[in-house]
Parts: sequence; structure tokens; C-alpha cells
Amino acid sequence: MIARLVEAGLDRDRLLRACGLPDWVMTGPGAHVSNDHFSRLWEIAEQWLDDPDVALHIASRYELSTTRLYDYLFTSAPTVGAGLATCGPYVTAVTSNHRFDLFQENEEEATLSLEMIEGDGRARELTQLWGLVAVLTRARAVVNAPLDPIRVALRQSAPRNLRAFREVFGSGEIEFDAQMDAMTFRAADMDLPLTTADPALAEVLQPLAATLPPPPPLELSWPERVGAALAEALDQGEVSLERVARRLATSPRTLQRRLTESGTTWRRELDRARLHRAAAAGPVSRARQAQLLGYADAASVRRAAQRWNVAAQARSFVEAGIVTGS
Repeated sequence: MIARLVEAGLDRDRLLRACGLPDWVMTGPGAHVSNDHFSRLWEIAEQWLDDPDVALHIASRYELSTTRLYDYLFTSAPTVGAGLATCGPYVTAVTSNHRFDLFQENEEEATLSLEMIEGDGRARELTQLWGLVAVLTRARAVVNAPLDPIRVALRQSAPRNLRAFREVFGSGEIEFDAQMDAMTFRAADMDLPLTTADPALAEVLQPLAATLPPPPPLELSWPERVGAALAEALDQGEVSLERVARRLATSPRTLQRRLTESGTTWRRELDRARLHRAAAAGPVSRARQAQLLGYADAASVRRAAQRWNVAAQARSFVEAGIVTGS
């Protein structure tokens, strides 16, 4: 990234000083910097170059072998899908602050999502754009066919000008203010052969890749995302697993699996969202509660309230050390 910024006209020494990076950090092979430094680089780049699309421009000039093992794992794979599948398990070869997930829930589409563990604000938006476009640029460089996502989801708000986004992502749908950062491709694109496929090299790299730390956990990410989507769905009076999954650009089955991985369930998160909404509403009639909480009628609210009371009592017994057995 620093090399690309220097090519764009920035002074390297001034750039390093501005983001607090001592020069010795950048010497030797395999240099890594903290997430704070990396985020600061993006903020400086956008400001000094006066370019809101700086991440798109830099990532679209990504060069293969830049990340060494991470790139070689990708390029030695037989197909686009197999290459993208290496992004998630081996992401710690390049960063401990991100996680890729590739999932295919139907015969038509496959989605690659990118999560950032720590970071927010404009630096986060630029970093996420860079990550997605760098992967896309890398894939395009090793296929002999067009490779454009049919849909791109971005958590950032829409910019004033979409020209750079269209130039990079193509003519597919681009959704802003989304619940996740992701690119969705045609399932058929996953079968495109890579021109750099090398089974022998892939076999050699696997033992090296196996020594990498596992991808960073995302325990809090999916429950928080589901909570936000549930709040929006309740506002619109349209609450269902299918609708919330669609808001999150995933399938109901994947959504339930992600919640299970995070130690929770769809029912638990739905109850949590409804309880929070009921508490915020204060004393209202059962009919009004049904409307606010997405229930069909007051009777449904009464049954839910009974279930919540039983669950709350059970939790209090557990916390007090009271257990029952048969």
C-alpha cells in the first residue's frame, strides 16, 4: 500500500512519520504493522491525495505475489471457487484483523464476505473496500473470462459519485448501507479455471498453510448484525427468518448456522429484540404490543409473555444454583 501511495505522488518518509511508523519497522522481509497504523494510512491517503476513491484505485492495481504465501495459495488452486476458498482459512497469513467467508447456499450464487474485527469510521470503510477489490483484482488477473460480481453489499453510505465503483465492480447491483461487506458471484463463475493452477505447488504449500493461526473469531458480529436487522424489520412490521436473512444478504440456513457458531439461536435473538422493543415502548395495550412486536394478535403476545417468564425463571434458578433432575 505504501508503495502504491508513493507511486501516486506521496513522500514515503513524510507518510511514515505522519502515521507514526518508524522506518525500521518497514525493513526486512514480512513486515507487519498494527491495525491502528494501517487505518491511519488510509485516512492520510484520502486526505493528502484528495481522493475519496483512493482504496478503489489502489486495490485495482494490486499485483500478484504481494502477499506471498496468501497469493500463492490462491493462484495455485484449480478454479476461482477453490481459490476464493483459501481466503478464509488462511487470512492470518496477512492480517489478524479480518475474516473472509465464502458460502454458496443455492445453485445460482456464491458470496464472499469480509469482516473487520476492530475498527470503525472512514478508515474502516476504506480498508474494507481495499480488501474486497484486492481479492477481485487478484482473481481477474488469473482467469481468461470476465469476472464481475452480480451484487456488491457495502456497509458504508452511498458516495456522491458512483463512477469509480462502477469501473471497479462492473454493472452489477451495488447496495450501500448494507449489513455486511460482501461480493456475490454467479455460481458458474466458481468453476472458471485459473491460468496459474499448479497442483504440485498447492500440495507443497498445504503443510506451510497448516501452521498458520486459525481465522479470528466473530462471536459478537452475527448476533449484533441480526439485532440491527431485527430492529429494522420490527419497525416495518415484517419479521421472519427469511426476511432478516435477505436483509443480511445470506440464506436462512446460513444465518441460523452463524448464530449457532456464536452461541445463540434465531429464537433467542428474536425474543431479545422483542423484549427490548417492549421495554422501550412502556405500558401499552396488548393489541398495541402485538403491533409493535410483529405478532398477529394479542393472544400471541400473551403466549410469548408466558414463555419469556418461564425462561426468565429458569435462568434465575440456574444462577442461584438450583437444578432439577429426573
